[in-house]
Amino acid sequence: MQMERTKVFEPELEEALMSFATSRQMQRDDAIRQILRNWLLNEGYLHSGDQGIPPEKLNASNDD
Repeated sequence: MQMERTKVFEPELEEALMSFATSRQMQRDDAIRQILRNWLLNEGYLHSGDQGIPPEKLNASNDD
């Protein structure tokens, strides 16, 4: 059995995280997962299964 660990962030990050979670009616851990998943997708570290280049990564060098 794996023990769950709760990461405690700096006070300003905790406050922002709780504000995010509350505004979306989510639990803290679910908010962390959503924020992390979105960041990893946007930065190209995680693939959603969709093909293509995210709009923020488009530039003249990848223009076909």
